[in-house]
Amino acid sequence: MARRDDYKAGDRIELDMGFKADVVDADIPDGFIKGIASAASTDAYGHKVLAGAFDDSIKIKGLNGPTGVKLLAFHDWSKPAGVIKQLQTVDGKLRIEAQLSLKAQYVRDLYEVTKDIGGLNFSVGFMLQEFDFVDDEDMDKHDNAWLVIKKGELMEVSVVPFPAQAEAQMTFVKSEPPNTVAEFERALVAQGLCKSRSEAHKVTLAVKGSAHLFQGKVSPSVEPPIVTPHPLLDVSRLAPVAELIAKAKATLSGSR
Repeated sequence: MARRDDYKAGDRIELDMGFKADVVDADIPDGFIKGIASAASTDAYGHKVLAGAFDDSIKIKGLNGPTGVKLLAFHDWSKPAGVIKQLQTVDGKLRIEAQLSLKAQYVRDLYEVTKDIGGLNFSVGFMLQEFDFVDDEDMDKHDNAWLVIKKGELMEVSVVPFPAQAEAQMTFVKSEPPNTVAEFERALVAQGLCKSRSEAHKVTLAVKGSAHLFQGKVSPSVEPPIVTPHPLLDVSRLAPVAELIAKAKATLSGSR
């Protein structure tokens, strides 16, 4: 852990645990992610970033262009990972929405891993501007934090496997539905619905055996009603009437 004397204004801070991965709605495009980039609670290093500490920086820098806040992979400044769409403090937490640039192969690898394991995490990289060291007897007042960061120049938000800030998690990853049985089984495990691939395979077999339950019901075909001729239009029924009329006429003629 760093010492107090190691920190001064202008220092670059990256709030993740330092581990590196080997690889890593219908209208929403694939690769859209969102979650919490930072929260006002003590992280694994004993740092506490107060709510709104990056608001001024975000307003000045913006999210686009050469000077905008960047979305990176693993705090690697040579690996921009996409475009930040929204970045603002809501309910005391810095919330992020971003679109991964899936045409870049290293970003595509990161995206595939993110889908398979059901989401990764976020971490912020910034320059110290305003901060206070907390005396030992006052640490309880600040949730055991020894460094309270009041203001920082936010440089980037990274996708990382292990965040220093426990709340800095992805809450949404947009991906296309599984196209193969293997992808379906991996998704069941990644989403915690099954504990293993073998268990997921059993579920797959059960679903196959009951596939008809998931298919849309076909409305029964309606036979057109049988239309019977109207009696007045049935010539065969008019014949007896014609005979009675003829007899009536003959009788009347005879009576004259």
